[in-house]
Amino acid sequence: MTCQTADPTLLVTVDHVSLSLPGDSRQEMVLHDIDWRVRRGCHCVLTGGNGAGKSTLLRLLRGELRPARGSIYWHTAEGAETSPLAGRAMSALVSPALQEKHQREAWDITGRDLLLTAFDDTSLLYSSPPDECSRAAEAIAARLKAEHLLACSISAFSQGQLCLLLCARALLREPPLLLLDECADGLDAAHRARLFGLLEEYTDRCTVVMTTHRQGLIPTWCSGRRHLRQGRILAVDTPQGTLLQERPPRSKKARVQSAESETVLFCLEKVSVFVDRRKVLHDIDWSMHEGEHWHLTGANGSGKSTLLRLLAGDEFVALGGRACRCLARRGGFVQTLEDVRRGVRLVSGLSSALYGYALTGLELVCSGFDNSVGLYRRCANAELREAREAMERLDVAPLAEHSIRRLSSGQLRRLFLARALVGGPDILLLDEPCSGLDEASRFRYLDTLDNLAAQGLSLVFVSHYDEDAPLCINRQARMEGGRLIVTP
Repeated sequence: MTCQTADPTLLVTVDHVSLSLPGDSRQEMVLHDIDWRVRRGCHCVLTGGNGAGKSTLLRLLRGELRPARGSIYWHTAEGAETSPLAGRAMSALVSPALQEKHQREAWDITGRDLLLTAFDDTSLLYSSPPDECSRAAEAIAARLKAEHLLACSISAFSQGQLCLLLCARALLREPPLLLLDECADGLDAAHRARLFGLLEEYTDRCTVVMTTHRQGLIPTWCSGRRHLRQGRILAVDTPQGTLLQERPPRSKKARVQSAESETVLFCLEKVSVFVDRRKVLHDIDWSMHEGEHWHLTGANGSGKSTLLRLLAGDEFVALGGRACRCLARRGGFVQTLEDVRRGVRLVSGLSSALYGYALTGLELVCSGFDNSVGLYRRCANAELREAREAMERLDVAPLAEHSIRRLSSGQLRRLFLARALVGGPDILLLDEPCSGLDEASRFRYLDTLDNLAAQGLSLVFVSHYDEDAPLCINRQARMEGGRLIVTP
């Protein structure tokens, strides 16, 4: 249906819309009476806690979700249209869900192919693009210092590299409406600066609606504000000082100095790792002792996530190297992959993306006892109690009976940590665990890690944000080009 648009500045009219998510048999509304006019050039930030409805609202604006009540109109050159196809034609969305889709599908396409899919707005490349499209893709990759990714398979990308190219793909289309859902959380500082610099150049062509939980990731040119809580817009044009929810107090603990211990947990000798025939880790010599908690930093693509996957048993050492793991609760040095995966738990965005089962929150946490993808047995009562206690600790107990497919990325982050805690692991590996968490959840998450460290659990923590590091951290290292440099 099409009708004439009286106001030429209008892009989208959301007229008292309420909606439920597809597949919800209860048809529980997750957005309530949303009334909003999105206008050209009025760039806006959506704020609110995890589960407030921000990502759902972006999907509505994109045309991926349909209202249960109310109406939505996309204002095109032909007039106001109600077809979701109009929304998809005039917008581009970059979100954790899109990134997870590419990781889960594991398409064998290059970075160049990924960028070129922008022009037909498809997941895969079905035809040879014109030369000017190829030149545009190369130019935007050069602006983001990502030319080296064009010939690489996206399956070998780091989380940050994939996110960067998905943002570049969205910009290539120059859509009237650009929707960015926590798009910079996994980027290192240099790539964040390049991306936001490029975004600013597009602000005269694209109207940006973005979400973030970090005050420092809001560009100065994005001045509009909408605050959501429990699926409702509560505030319009919120002052900058009160944009994000009040920061909860974090317990004051002195940083713990590295304890003298001869007990080795990890020992790597001349370790190299190949991914898709490409050498990603180079001759790493490193050991981790009991009482140490490491913060690992480095640029996107430097090898941090690959190192964590190696420690967790998900990658294998190339010929000539050696990796040993000593897990006290498993009887000392372990050899079998089953023992490694029971004693060493990895929490990462990739593990979440590959977890394609439609379980409840409680079932997801219970799958941690066997560290399995999916739940294949009935848990004992004692295990159920332990799972519920882990959920209480991270304030996700109310999600026990909710399908994980209908939760926000921040809610899933906390559930996956609860999953990693059950069964008494020796070591916890955390890869950008605070991405997508609101401030209250982030501080509770970090306090939980500090308490676990005080109880004897060892941590290796990866983050691009120093403020995300737990207070228990007492050792530092940096990855550079696949090599590990330990900070004295």
